[in-house]
Amino acid sequence: MSITLDFSGKNLAKSKSVNLHYLPAKIDGDGEANVEEYFNNYTREATDLVPEGYRGLVIQETEKPINESSDRQLRLTGVFEEFTYWNYDKVPSNGDTYRQALLLADVADALSKPISEQDLEAEIARNKENTKESP
Repeated sequence: MSITLDFSGKNLAKSKSVNLHYLPAKIDGDGEANVEEYFNNYTREATDLVPEGYRGLVIQETEKPINESSDRQLRLTGVFEEFTYWNYDKVPSNGDTYRQALLLADVADALSKPISEQDLEAEIARNKENTKESP
């Protein structure tokens, strides 16, 4: 199976900004819903930003695949810089799996930054000082 992403830099620049809501749930329906009944005072929400240097993309499958081994094509339908993140029973926090995944972008950025020779020498000097101070 191959997956083709159908968008380019031009499409990305022209894409409409969307108002996105992330619900960590499986919904077995497609249609009208009484929002006031289902999204009551038990639900919790927070607005999250896409990590700095990144852009959120909304992609949609053009056709439902016949089976799991079928080729798939996805197209860009919108972009977002922030989104509303919902939890059912608690205020969203950095302990949520989804937020932890977003934090990985910061970790990857920190791990991939180049280190100058000056930074390396300064760290070696700090380590030597700390070693001298330890009993």
